[in-house]
Amino acid sequence: MQNIHTILLVDDDPVQLAILETYFLTSGAKKVLKAINGHSALALISEFNKEIKLILCDLKMPEMDGIEFMRHLKGSSYDGPIAILSSADRFLIESAEKLATIHGLNIIGTIKKPMSKDKLDNLVALASMKRKVYSTANSPLVDGDFLKEAIKNGQIIPYYQPKTETRTLQVAGVEALARWVHPDLGVIGPGVFMPLVEQKGLMKELTHSILISAINDAKTWKSHGINTKISVNVTSDILEDLEFPDFLLARLQSADINRSHMIFEVTEVGMLDANASTMEVLARLRIKDIDISIDDFGTGFSNIEQLKKFPYSELKIDQSFISAGPHDTFANASVRASVTLGRELNMRLVAEGVETREQWDYVADQGIDQVQGFFIAKPMPAERFQSWYIERNGLVDIGERDLSGVELYAPMTKQGAG
Repeated sequence: MQNIHTILLVDDDPVQLAILETYFLTSGAKKVLKAINGHSALALISEFNKEIKLILCDLKMPEMDGIEFMRHLKGSSYDGPIAILSSADRFLIESAEKLATIHGLNIIGTIKKPMSKDKLDNLVALASMKRKVYSTANSPLVDGDFLKEAIKNGQIIPYYQPKTETRTLQVAGVEALARWVHPDLGVIGPGVFMPLVEQKGLMKELTHSILISAINDAKTWKSHGINTKISVNVTSDILEDLEFPDFLLARLQSADINRSHMIFEVTEVGMLDANASTMEVLARLRIKDIDISIDDFGTGFSNIEQLKKFPYSELKIDQSFISAGPHDTFANASVRASVTLGRELNMRLVAEGVETREQWDYVADQGIDQVQGFFIAKPMPAERFQSWYIERNGLVDIGERDLSGVELYAPMTKQGAG
């Protein structure tokens, strides 16, 4: 249990506390602190803050429950990993996890009771990786000036995660995901630097850089017989730029890339305040046969309004619904409604975040067109995707599931190891 010497367990069940204490002590932890509610936990954090390397927290507890505890925790000096361990309904656990993220807490995941050794082993591994990410975020090397230079010098590049047709198992495209290949720190995930990109107003500059790299990579792939769609995430400020369509078309023409091979993904929440300029840019892109995808569908507050206002051609169902869909009534109903709506509007349907064969079978049974997630492949550099594609002749074997090195939370790894 590397670098995790002191654990804080917050749970009012003495049996659970005893089991967890035994697990961590036999796994190499030096000290296990125990609290039966949020009040006791906060007192221990005040006393042992610098020593605590991981917190496991239940939700249902007397006096101060887990949700209230996390609200108070955001005001403390603790910034280490936190995991939720609860017997509550899966939807409630996911809501608590999202709330913790909103609070800015270093949430690494959840375990639904009853727990198992395998689940705890995975959690400990994630905790070790997540601490690296947070220590990287606080490094003086990761600041606004270095970030701007990194964009300028092409250090932030796209990693590509494949999307696969559920019916034919053909690779249907890739999503370009930003990774910072730092000369000293290795590969840094977006959770570290994207908040700083937004804070420093560098989103437009970064998007242009990722887009140009993606087009250049597509040109290289084409020379090797790989013609596949590329999805790039864009924000509303990019889509408010009336010159953006011309900029894009010139780049595609110069690289001899078919315009229909480009997809722009916009989040549902990010489009809530879209104006006339945005609508014009989206309409011009669609006229030019460029696809527009609505990402994280179902997580915003105006689903139907978004689909009425903008000319979307693809709908990506949020992974929280996909992961819970096979077992959760609400999530399953949300997926079925999204599929029905997408079909009525003649939109391509994509399930994101598929991690298991069970989830693959579930989305295939729902009639969803494409799948993206770690079950197929993790994000990879352009050259690795090229060899990955060629080795498989553009087809995916859903029987193979080598997830070694999977970037569950985009941890920092050494260059070339991700």
